[in-house]
Amino acid sequence: MPDNDKRKFFDQFSRHYKSLKWRIVAVLLTAALMPLLLSGFGSWIVFGDLLEQKSLELMRRSVQHHADVIESHLIERRHLLQTISENHGLADITRPGHLRELFSNLNRVTDQGFVDLGIIDEDGNHLAYVGPYDLHDRNYRDADWFREVRVQGQYVSDVFLGYRQVPHCIIAVRVSRNGKVWVLRATVNSAQFDELVQSQFLSDGSDVFIINRDGLYQTTPREGNLLDSSSIHTVSPFAGLRDMRVDTNGSTMIRVMTWINDNRWLLVVQQDLAAVRAPVNQAIARGAYVEVAAVMILILTTILATWHLTHQIDRVTAEREALSRAFVRSAKLASIGELTTGLAHEINNPLAIISAEQTNIADILGDPKSGPADHDQALDSIQRCQNQVRRCAAITQKLLQFGRSKESHVEPTSLAPRLQEIKALMDRQASLRNITIAVHIDDTIPRVMVDPIEIEQVMVNLINNAFDAMPGGGEITIRAYLDGNRVLLEVADTGSGIPPEDLDRVFEPFFTTKPVGKGTGLGLSVCYGIVRSWGGEIEISSQVGSGTAIRLILAFPEHINPEGRR
Repeated sequence: MPDNDKRKFFDQFSRHYKSLKWRIVAVLLTAALMPLLLSGFGSWIVFGDLLEQKSLELMRRSVQHHADVIESHLIERRHLLQTISENHGLADITRPGHLRELFSNLNRVTDQGFVDLGIIDEDGNHLAYVGPYDLHDRNYRDADWFREVRVQGQYVSDVFLGYRQVPHCIIAVRVSRNGKVWVLRATVNSAQFDELVQSQFLSDGSDVFIINRDGLYQTTPREGNLLDSSSIHTVSPFAGLRDMRVDTNGSTMIRVMTWINDNRWLLVVQQDLAAVRAPVNQAIARGAYVEVAAVMILILTTILATWHLTHQIDRVTAEREALSRAFVRSAKLASIGELTTGLAHEINNPLAIISAEQTNIADILGDPKSGPADHDQALDSIQRCQNQVRRCAAITQKLLQFGRSKESHVEPTSLAPRLQEIKALMDRQASLRNITIAVHIDDTIPRVMVDPIEIEQVMVNLINNAFDAMPGGGEITIRAYLDGNRVLLEVADTGSGIPPEDLDRVFEPFFTTKPVGKGTGLGLSVCYGIVRSWGGEIEISSQVGSGTAIRLILAFPEHINPEGRR
């Protein structure tokens, strides 16, 4: 090789080798980083969902507890008014200064929980009033809350404006004693009630409020005012809790709701989903720094390991090449012995046939009583001898071509005459072994793409293998039939069969189940190579004690239809 060509070759090899190293680095890094990235992403998804689920469970418990607290607060306020009404008569409670004293004691007990306190007769007129508003001459006969308390006995109103034109909520109880009916009414401290409602949900991204059945705020929300219309409308009363995801002002919120105050108020708690996931996002952000450091260490380790491995590969490759040269030298010597065995195996069959036919010819010619029929039989034997001579010539030609890259001479071939000829060729040997050969050929099969000489070699090999599998006699069935767009050629025997553990190895070179000295293990291997060179396939099935079937799957030309007609 000229020096320039050598230099170009080594330059190309060097570039390819460097490229290979980097490809190895890329593959190793991909294999290492993908699980790391997937696990990080999966952790973010799984733990985020888990935290969201746990937060929702906590929210539900907190909302239920908070609803119970608000209900207890309202019940306590009603009971205080009920206790006052039960322990004081109308004359006593309306005498000058006494109502103010009760109001003062009431606020001391409730920590300024009421804004005012009033006594109203059954016609809706104020009998006594303590508070910051001028309501002494007001009449409540037509007010909704007054009508409700006269019917129900106790009543907690929605937030309304009333005469004072200030949003407020009142608690009222009806008293009936000594034939007289009157109402004790107190206004709830809205600021204190708002603080109670929002006391457990004051974190960032959260909101808690109460609305009535018309969707109006009964407590002050994070955004909005009392009696403003909320975004929640037409929610029918339901038992227990209800949760959902909602989009509010571009943010996704987790909302939990429950009805309170005899299903007249809806307690709503909202938590920003981003705030729920914030701890997980912070943990992932911290973990990202650790992953970056791990990735840098992984890259460095991978590069160093790749360089070390490629150096070891270089050394092992040099050793392997030296061993390969020594092995090839030994293999050539071994191949000579194997080829000699194969030559004897392939040539002995036609020689045995020629010998048998010559004996038959000698018997016919030596018999003085032989007639025209016997002469015809002698001519047939001579023809068979000529065929076997040609077969031997073809075998030796194949052996001469051993090691060359020469393809088989595949051409459209009719199977029927070839199979009948092979049957006639092997019948005499079969009869001596107490074996019968049956041939079944489907008339519709087309010509197949095979080598005419090699098909005979393959069939003789398969039949000889069947002979060896039936030392006590038996039957060989040769079938050729059409299966879709394939022709199947099957050789089946009734011999001893092949163990299942050996079926996958029968086509390996030098593998044989025959006793030592009875086979080389080349027959089926040669058949396998021949059939594959035609573009066909070969399959085997066997059952110990029942026999073996070998199928050749052959193709036929596209311009010949399945009926064999052009």
